[in-house]
Amino acid sequence: MRGLLFLLSALFLLESTDGHTEYEQLSQHNTEIIDRAITQANEEHGLTQHLDYDSILHVNREKRMLIVLLKPTSCDNTTPRVHQKDCKIQDQARPQVSCVECRGSMSCFLRPRDSTKIKQTMSECLKSSGNRHPGSGSLLSWAM
Repeated sequence: MRGLLFLLSALFLLESTDGHTEYEQLSQHNTEIIDRAITQANEEHGLTQHLDYDSILHVNREKRMLIVLLKPTSCDNTTPRVHQKDCKIQDQARPQVSCVECRGSMSCFLRPRDSTKIKQTMSECLKSSGNRHPGSGSLLSWAM
């Protein structure tokens, strides 16, 4: 019984901790979503620096939702609008952008200024894809 609980705990942990996985180690599906996020965020919010993949904040495979964090890099915004592994992330620089992909629809928002919009987009994604399961906890905290 203890072994089964350990296995289930490990599977849950793997499901919920994509976090700082290197871009090259992500699935093709996730890299395609991230590339779309990079393109859209740079068009909408990239001022002088290229915005690029930093981490995945949340994955909800059941609801088909992925939240990606993009940060400014050492490259300028004339860099092609795809992932650039040679561009170094500038952790403290602004703007930082969260992109919420929900069943094919992409929305990118400035953090933390648009935190209300991020929460609303996540909530709409969860509502439109069915009911939440009791005890599943709120995903709205991922927006911050």
